[in-house]
Order: sequence, then structure tokens, then C-alpha cells
Amino acid sequence: MIVSKHKKQNDIAGYVLYMWQIEDLIRANDLDMGKIEKTVISQYEQPEDVKQALREWYGNLVAMMKNEKKEKTGHLQVITNTVNDMNNLHIRLMHEPKEVAYQHQFMKAVPLIKELEQKMKPAPKHDIELMLAAMYNAFVLKLKGREISKDTNEALKIFGKTLSLLSAKYREEQKGSLNPE
Repeated sequence: MIVSKHKKQNDIAGYVLYMWQIEDLIRANDLDMGKIEKTVISQYEQPEDVKQALREWYGNLVAMMKNEKKEKTGHLQVITNTVNDMNNLHIRLMHEPKEVAYQHQFMKAVPLIKELEQKMKPAPKHDIELMLAAMYNAFVLKLKGREISKDTNEALKIFGKTLSLLSAKYREEQKGSLNPE
């Protein structure tokens, strides 16, 4: 909750990746608040009011996941909407004459996206979702102790730079300072 709030304001791509991680953490605890209390919330060295806020936050996420039938797979609609908002901004940036630096960075990612598109199941809905999924899948593989190839690491660096730049543009847009007339 504390991390998600900070990431949502400062790094929207990091926020999405963090929330996907939280969804998986909730699933690993069988969407059971008792287990989440024991394995997650009790680990925080925070005042009781903060822990209570965490309980409410996790409880709301559990309820949303159950309501949206995301107990086994998939992402909450609110997170999917955020990814789609990022993609909409990406599309606008790709058509904005003032955004040459963003366009140049994204074009570095295009061949890697096209290569990865063929391998991902289910296929992501758009390029931004694909880059985020690649970053998340690499994170999960590292957690499992699996080796990631040099080529994959290079692709992840390019995806990371692209998503970082998009996150900065998203933050500018939220503040109303993106391409002011």
C-alpha cells in the first residue's frame, strides 16, 4: 500500500509491475486474509494504524480479485485500465512531433517486441503490455533462480528504458505539464 502509492505517483510502470507482484502474492496465500496477515502484514514493522490500513488494502484487493474471478490468473481491471492508459499515452506520444526522443527510444524496442510477440501466450493486447509482461516474467524467472540469456537481458534493458521514459511522460501528463501549448 505504501509502496504502491509512491510508485503510482512517480513510476507508473513500476506501479503496474508491483501490483502484478501483489496479485501473485495474494494468490500464493490462497486469497486468505489469515494467511496474508501471517506471511505479509505481520512482517511490517509499522504502527498498528498502518497495519490496519494494510489489512484494509489487502482485504479490498482480495475482494476485488474474487469479484473479478482473478483467483488463479489475470489482472485486476483497475490495473489493466492503467496499462491501457499507458498505451493510450504511448500512441499519442508516437504521433506527437515534439516527442522525438520517446519515439527514437521506442523504435529501439520494436524489433525485440516483434520477436517476443510470437513467443508470448496469451498474446499481449499491445506493445506496452508486452514490455511490462516481459519485465515481470524476467523478475519471476530470477526469483526461481533461472538463468536469463544475455540477449534477453539486453532486450529487458531497452524495454526498461522505454517504460521509464513512458512513466516520466505519464507523470508529466498527470501534472498537466506534458506538451503544454
